[in-house]
Amino acid sequence: MTKLISFVVFIAAFVWTWFLFNSQSKISLATHAGIQSKFIILIEETVKKAKPNSTNFEILNISTEKIDDNQISAHFSYKYTDEMTDKESAEQTLSGDAVLYRGLSEDPKVDNWIVKSIKTDKSIIEFQHGMIINSETAAAGASGDATEPAKTEEKSNH
Repeated sequence: MTKLISFVVFIAAFVWTWFLFNSQSKISLATHAGIQSKFIILIEETVKKAKPNSTNFEILNISTEKIDDNQISAHFSYKYTDEMTDKESAEQTLSGDAVLYRGLSEDPKVDNWIVKSIKTDKSIIEFQHGMIINSETAAAGASGDATEPAKTEEKSNH
């Protein structure tokens, strides 16, 4: 009798996990792909608006994952070159996370996803050409030529 009960429990667990893994998700793969492509456009437009002198925009990584049937988490990283002066540019790399939730739609076949929050947390700045900062220009509010090395005076103790 124990063998029969164990066999029935095993079959029930097998059938339950089979349906669990093979059931239709309420968030399709096409939805994930659509959110990723729209998010890329949103990030690029935001960077171009905030930094009009930026060039070489590139998405390094973007992925989305289901939190529940009505929320999606997006993870992203991107880089761009920021032209600071005529001679200096810096490559900035940022990464972050966003949470989107499903909004109401008039058409039940169309999902509206609303950005709930965006958080950029890691930022790396790499200067293309080194910038020399000396103590005189820093004290004078950087009003001089910042490419000159700091001047020092020698004092003799004779």
